[in-house]
Amino acid sequence: MFREAAAKDFTQWRLVARELLAEGTEPSSVSWNRESGDTRSLALDLELPNQPNPGGGRLSVPKDFIDRAEVVACHESSSTWGLLYRLLWRMAVKGERALLRRVNDPDVSEFTLREKAVRRERHKMTAFVRFKKVPTVGGCPQDRETFIAWYELTHNVVRLAAPFFRDRFASMNWSILTPLACAHWDGKRLVFSDGLSHESQPAEDELEVYWKKYYASIFNPARLNMRMMEQEMPRRYWKNLPEAEIISELANGSYGRAKRMQDHVEDNLQRRRRKPRGAPDGKENASCQSPEEIRLRSENLGLQALADLAQGCKACGLCDAATQTVWGEGPEQARLMVVGEQPGDQEDIAGRPFVGPAGRLLDRAMDQAGLIRSQSYLTNAVKHFKWRSSGKRRLHQNPNPVEVAACNPWLQSELRAVRPDLVLCLGVTAGNAILGRPVSLSKERGLIDDPGRPFRLILTYHPSFLLRIENEEARNAAKHAFLTDLILATALVAEKPSD
Repeated sequence: MFREAAAKDFTQWRLVARELLAEGTEPSSVSWNRESGDTRSLALDLELPNQPNPGGGRLSVPKDFIDRAEVVACHESSSTWGLLYRLLWRMAVKGERALLRRVNDPDVSEFTLREKAVRRERHKMTAFVRFKKVPTVGGCPQDRETFIAWYELTHNVVRLAAPFFRDRFASMNWSILTPLACAHWDGKRLVFSDGLSHESQPAEDELEVYWKKYYASIFNPARLNMRMMEQEMPRRYWKNLPEAEIISELANGSYGRAKRMQDHVEDNLQRRRRKPRGAPDGKENASCQSPEEIRLRSENLGLQALADLAQGCKACGLCDAATQTVWGEGPEQARLMVVGEQPGDQEDIAGRPFVGPAGRLLDRAMDQAGLIRSQSYLTNAVKHFKWRSSGKRRLHQNPNPVEVAACNPWLQSELRAVRPDLVLCLGVTAGNAILGRPVSLSKERGLIDDPGRPFRLILTYHPSFLLRIENEEARNAAKHAFLTDLILATALVAEKPSD
């Protein structure tokens, strides 16, 4: 007997599939479609395993199939329901319990390909959604900002991706609109609605301007590879990405920018080869600053004046190969100061601390711990990027004690200007610079008892260290310890009320 079966989503498919299994309906006798239609609601158990079998015994399938099938159900192909039911039938009725292990089986191969396509779509959605701020609507708390994003997708992964945005942007109200489905978060509930037309996407707002400026600031022309860029960010996503409008402009000028950067480095290296640092030339020596000169000239200056003065620093040789001095960032008299080791490649180009991969990890951890980056002062013990060349890449090198000591007067001047209640040292270089002695992360991680200082101090891992740990178990343990230290920082900052 030929049967018509309809299912709009995975939950409805499971209900209909249970009935078909109970009736002993073979896959070849079922015609599936994705319309809502008359999807029968059956008073059966919520789990597929152990369904009654009309022929006697029990029907069951591996839980792994249920978990993976929920992902595959998001695939846009109209044949997905039929594929899932064939696999279900073979495992539950035919007894092919290890079916999913047969990678060469045509049904299993297609199941795996669709699963990969859906997971890839979910990853792209979490990477390419761009929120735009909208006016707060009636009934919303005034301290919660509201944002809307328009996103076009191939597979309906809205329900799969929504928990990521809920956890990442829990402090704001938001809606993600797509042609297939929409997700909405009000701070308490995550709800879904039907898809909307392209005309529903929000208009351009001022946040797009800032996003374009940020993207332009971190764009590294020396690393441009359009083919790799298009593999990671396919052109079909570009029309909804604000930064896509300036990619062509940045790419067209990348060769000239990269050439100027290389020429700048080569010129500095040539000057150093021609005349060693410290050679008796009055003009060159006059432009150099010793740590003592820095200390004397930086006393009683505010942050902006210090930042301007630091741009001409030549207390050590790092300035010759670096693009610029990377000064600290944050409000004067911030109650929390975060100190890292030195700027990285992206920080050197942007002129801002913690904007690269380690900075993004730090941002996520601070957000989880309840620390607000914009209310904290972030800086590094060393203000120039130390690196070595590896083809087109600039690889990080640890600063030596002489370079850390040469930069320490700048760090001390920041401490005097900000006057923080708490200093969070990321890594041993920052701990050494602040405490003036060697520190051990394995022995001293956490709150350090040093009552002679006007601020409290926490020593923890540097985010770049967490990114380099290859063993997953060790990496998760270190990340947990890092987050624990940041939560402690939140509690200590909250102990003393703001002036």
